[in-house]
Amino acid sequence: MTNPILTADRMRAGACTAMATGAVTHDGAGWGAWLPGTLLEPGAWPAGTPRVLAFTGSLSGSPDDGDLRNWMPVGIEACRAALTAARVRAQDHGQRLVIVPHAQHLVSDLHSTLRIMREHQGVGVALAPAALLTASMLEHAADHLSRLLGTLGPVADAIILHDLVRCLDHDGEPSVKACPWGRGVLDATLVASLMPAGVAMLTLDQ
Repeated sequence: MTNPILTADRMRAGACTAMATGAVTHDGAGWGAWLPGTLLEPGAWPAGTPRVLAFTGSLSGSPDDGDLRNWMPVGIEACRAALTAARVRAQDHGQRLVIVPHAQHLVSDLHSTLRIMREHQGVGVALAPAALLTASMLEHAADHLSRLLGTLGPVADAIILHDLVRCLDHDGEPSVKACPWGRGVLDATLVASLMPAGVAMLTLDQ
């Protein structure tokens, strides 16, 4: 397995917004940059980079909380509108827009990711498989990881590896949060066996 290794100086464990800031490089050259915030509530658009990586966000108003509306028609339309606007902005800057799906966001699973890839030709995906797992999915994590990496891995612009630890959310319900790769509950050997060759890889290791 040969994968180009990407680096990001400002990736760290925590909520999705805290683990995704700054530039992403490959062999010291600019590969991309994270969009501050989300497509629903974006910060300053990154300039001078070939790719803009972005979370889609949640109708809850917080990128760390889901909302049932995300998966309803209102969420689908909000996603289409945000993606269309961001794609135009990226094209105006000569950039490729790369979406990072997240279980709590508008693009939250395999099916919604495939839908946006079909509807928005030219929009890429940076697959963080652990970001698509919820606490209830951990019992069958191997099956979910196999399906995610088997379907989306070969067509992804990049694969972002981070691990998960169990926790409780602010309501006291079982949840998960990101931690450095290899320090959580996921089977690193399984993931390594599922990684497609040639796809750029970014690891959360701090």
